[in-house]
Amino acid sequence: MTRAPGPKGNAVWGSLADFKADSLGFLASAVRDHGDIVRLRFGPVTAHLINRPEYVDHVLSRNGANYDKATRSARRIAATTGDSLLSANERAWQRHRRLIQPAFQPRCFDGIGPVIDDLLLPMLARWQRAGRVDIVAEMMQLVIATAIRVLFSSDVAPERISQPLEIILADTWRRIESAADASMLSPRFHRAEFTQAVAQIDAIVFDLISKRRAAAHRPDDVLTRLLAAHDGTKGEAQLSDKELRDAAITLLLAGHETTANAVAWAFIRTSGGGVQSDPALIFAEAIRLYPSIWVIERRAKRHDTIGSFEIPRGSSVLISPYLLHRHPDFWHEPEVFAPSRFVEGLPRPRDGYMPFGLGQHRCVGLHLANRIATHILERVFARFTLHLLPGQPLETIAGITLRHKAPVWMQVAPGTLTESGPATGGNQR
Repeated sequence: MTRAPGPKGNAVWGSLADFKADSLGFLASAVRDHGDIVRLRFGPVTAHLINRPEYVDHVLSRNGANYDKATRSARRIAATTGDSLLSANERAWQRHRRLIQPAFQPRCFDGIGPVIDDLLLPMLARWQRAGRVDIVAEMMQLVIATAIRVLFSSDVAPERISQPLEIILADTWRRIESAADASMLSPRFHRAEFTQAVAQIDAIVFDLISKRRAAAHRPDDVLTRLLAAHDGTKGEAQLSDKELRDAAITLLLAGHETTANAVAWAFIRTSGGGVQSDPALIFAEAIRLYPSIWVIERRAKRHDTIGSFEIPRGSSVLISPYLLHRHPDFWHEPEVFAPSRFVEGLPRPRDGYMPFGLGQHRCVGLHLANRIATHILERVFARFTLHLLPGQPLETIAGITLRHKAPVWMQVAPGTLTESGPATGGNQR
């Protein structure tokens, strides 16, 4: 078997410094210079970046049994999420998926519109008075508040959760990028700021769980469904408070950022009403160009071959939806914002579109995310046209999620989307 090509990097740390300096830029240059399977070295870790739909399908579906989550990134994330769908491996993951999936069936969110409107309509009234808004901050605030209502039927102030989550996300990515970190020796060595942020989230979530268990009448929300979840055919116990906490924090951590970032990009790329399309298609295209989960890691349990290259046992495999969604072999004019490419019946690359993952690990919350996003877009488009204020850099920053690097200010004007061709906003990242 042949070893895949890749950048040489530093003799000791390989390409770690280049990755830390510009993660997305480094991976993009790696596939541009070396092809769709690239061997990378980050200190003692060997990884292979794969960037074709059939290779991704091989790792996540067809030969998925050979690839698990016993990875550096999953271990770092588990410091926050515990044994959750985001970080658990094999048996633990299967148990959680089996118990949690029924709580996220599409029919569970048929009545979500009024919940969103209760938060959204006052926000739109404030927009009209203000005349301009930071669309990134607004969507973050709206989506986290919506998630709190949908998951817990709670009026907990969004900033009580969003502020600690900011600290958790930043520190987790710092540890993923580091070749070594003292916290891997013992949780006692976590930075105090991180420990305090996790404690703040834990206090809120455990209080919600305790009160819900004691309630005589429980609202029909995700937390109530998870409390009742069990697999009667296998005689499994219900989720413990710790398992409920892990699930809740995972849903908050992974759910609000993915939706909020993509909806913000949807407004940015339809600036001035230059795109006429179904909001569902606009969201699908926004999350193609800007998938919040921009990189996925797996570990090869046994030696394997992908294409004509060897994947050694124990090495990591990296998949970047960001790069895959912009692959010119599979997407026509991949940098162009064109929601019409998602019209039903038009051909799309099989396994080449994975903003919510692929295979058995596909995100349980994808239906909820789509419902929230399309409802927000429909309401705003029916009332306003948002215009991007000139002179702003539109850049992303890659961390645990793909985030906006800076606030993005938009002018709020009356009116709705006008009929026009697709916006062609260039290579913004």
